[in-house]
Amino acid sequence: MDENAYTLLARILSFLSAFLLVLGIKFFFTGRKMTDNPCSDPRLPFTFRGFANEIRILREICGNELKTLFPGKSGTIARDLNLAALRLDPGDVFAAQFLWALLIGVCGVVFMLLLEMDLSFILTALFVSGFAGWLIPMVQIQNLAETRQTSIRRALPFSIDLISSAMTAGLDFSAAVRYYVEHSEVCPLTQEFGITLKMLELGNNRNDALKAMAGRLGLDEFRSLVNAVIQGTEMGASITDTLRVNAEEMRRVRVAAAERKAQRAPSLMMIPMALFIMPSVFIIIFVPIYLRVQSSGMSGMF
Repeated sequence: MDENAYTLLARILSFLSAFLLVLGIKFFFTGRKMTDNPCSDPRLPFTFRGFANEIRILREICGNELKTLFPGKSGTIARDLNLAALRLDPGDVFAAQFLWALLIGVCGVVFMLLLEMDLSFILTALFVSGFAGWLIPMVQIQNLAETRQTSIRRALPFSIDLISSAMTAGLDFSAAVRYYVEHSEVCPLTQEFGITLKMLELGNNRNDALKAMAGRLGLDEFRSLVNAVIQGTEMGASITDTLRVNAEEMRRVRVAAAERKAQRAPSLMMIPMALFIMPSVFIIIFVPIYLRVQSSGMSGMF
């Protein structure tokens, strides 16, 4: 590279080092005051927990502005945070994205400088690594939301059966939910039923509490269950029978989803086969033929 490119990169790295220095000084004086930081939640990955105070500072600097500039993306992030039951704000996620884009982008630039690559390679590494760092926090939040929903979807039919059996034995809905929460292992579904139970104990209507729970879970099968319970209550039908029928329907939905995944397996296997297995097969078949042709002196004919 020429001297102008080196000068430009030196200025960029000097700015980033000064920025990180100022950020570290601010963290030293204000970090101890941030005792109730949602980014320190143990369920969060290291990308949030390891830099909880820095993310909170960056939220005030740029996170809230990015949330205002991208309302559609902020709504999607807020939905994922709600499904993952995290106390974060979309501004925290934007701040984490900015932080990791900066850190990984700088690492990519330094790696290219160590390899003494040209300016085009350095800029490409900056954009590619920065984009990867920007995506990491958002993808991790989406994975947490999907994992929590999968856990709830698996435990939901058993919980509905247990609640309906308790109601058949003579308990009312609140007592049946309390029995399930107290006699089941701690999982996301028991936590959600615990929140619903607290709402019922505070005097909320059963239908309103179930609707609130359906909004937190974001599962279509549970939303249909709530609608069936509300309609059955208005028509005077037995809530126990409604719960039992919907639990069986949830199992059918799970079986159908498993069958769809099994049918997709052959098409998904084509990708690793085309990328890894077929080239190896071609190498094994054609390399001996090529070597035989080279050794026989017939290579000049081609």
